[in-house]
Amino acid sequence: MSDLFNQAVNAATSAANTAVNTAATLANQATTLATNAANSETASNVTAQAKSLGAQGVSAAGNLAGQAHAQAHALAPGIVPAPGTINTSAGAGGEIDNRGDLSPTDEVGKAKFEKLFESRTSPNELQEKGILKGKPGDALAGKKAELEKAMTKDVLDKEIAQRPAPEELVKKGILQPDNAPLSQ
Repeated sequence: MSDLFNQAVNAATSAANTAVNTAATLANQATTLATNAANSETASNVTAQAKSLGAQGVSAAGNLAGQAHAQAHALAPGIVPAPGTINTSAGAGGEIDNRGDLSPTDEVGKAKFEKLFESRTSPNELQEKGILKGKPGDALAGKKAELEKAMTKDVLDKEIAQRPAPEELVKKGILQPDNAPLSQ
């Protein structure tokens, strides 16, 4: 599932980058036309062309975003909804669903948010479950836990590398010859 998610992210990022580059190119062209308009007698014509390029940039960015959404849905249909099927509070299809917003404006949303907020797990419970490393607000707690884990792994790797071979354990009488694993 992680690969699908990464592929969806990569496809969306690629399409978004293309949209940004296209919009930037069109914006540069519009700027050049606007500069020409300031220095030209045909200012209204150049201004109209600049507006047209701007509209093309917005349209191209929207189309590329739609393509990215479709690619993401194709890669992860269980995670990314199909284009045009997202329901929003405004009722317009294809827009971002803001109903799960952390700042609800309707009374039902506010009540639901308050209930969820009150029933959240305390930091102490999260620490007991091993989810929260260190005290709340300790930015280095996760890095400290990762470092401790890496240090423990290094110690174990070193100890495993120094353990005696099965033949030595048989010679010392610790292992029986028929229980000793075959050495490689």
